[in-house]
Amino acid sequence: MVGFNNSHRPSKRLGQNFLLDQSIASEIVSSIRPSETDTVLEPGPGHGTLTRLLQEKAGKVVAVEKDPFLVRELRQTFKDHPNVIIVEGDVLKISPLPDFNKIVSTPPYYLSSKLALFLSKSKFDVAGIVFQKEFGERLLAEPGTKEYGRLTVSVRRRLSIEKIRGIPRTSFHPRPKVDSILLRLTLQEAVRKLNEPLFEEIVRGVFTQRRRVLKGALLHFLTKKLGRETGRMILSEITLPDVRVYQLSIAQLEDLSIQLDPRLTGRITPEE
Repeated sequence: MVGFNNSHRPSKRLGQNFLLDQSIASEIVSSIRPSETDTVLEPGPGHGTLTRLLQEKAGKVVAVEKDPFLVRELRQTFKDHPNVIIVEGDVLKISPLPDFNKIVSTPPYYLSSKLALFLSKSKFDVAGIVFQKEFGERLLAEPGTKEYGRLTVSVRRRLSIEKIRGIPRTSFHPRPKVDSILLRLTLQEAVRKLNEPLFEEIVRGVFTQRRRVLKGALLHFLTKKLGRETGRMILSEITLPDVRVYQLSIAQLEDLSIQLDPRLTGRITPEE
């Protein structure tokens, strides 16, 4: 087990749960196979449990920590390790971030969605991320399952995701109320070129009625945006699979976006 500075009280506001199990820490780091040629980004290093292991194997480690107390502790701990750079701030708000090609993190659960979407829009070789188990299962979900949804589509369209192992809640301090899961994420080799804002708008629109048949959900979306008459006209011009929204594969959603693009461009202003 890893020891911590007893003078630091974990912050509920920052969602801090620190990893205790050294063997699991080693598995998390090994999931990205760090080498001397790699620069590893570590959002939320906490007390540096993973950072210590990364420092020994990676060429450079960029650890981004939001908690000022932990920033001071980390800078003291790694002051004699020039390959470790401690950055104070929110990894989702720092722009530009230092260059990196691999990522490792045990982020606060409340950041899961934002971090997953951040990763889906970043360029990197591989990431090893610990998520809340339920959230991780949403990322791994297949079409037709109750866990499959808009988030799954947005993230999996760009990332391949693999389950490495489950992590029990007893591995953290303070102990969270749920178990966790370690996922390995890599960029998809090929992503179809689409009108990205429109694709996201369509996915967001139809998944508000995920259990409806696609035709009905799409008519609702188009009616809300353009009026019922225009919506019906557009539906008459395109080909739709006879499935419910939550049964649509990512490829089918891409096909839908491609069909709608020339009919909707200039008519719909994507929402923020």
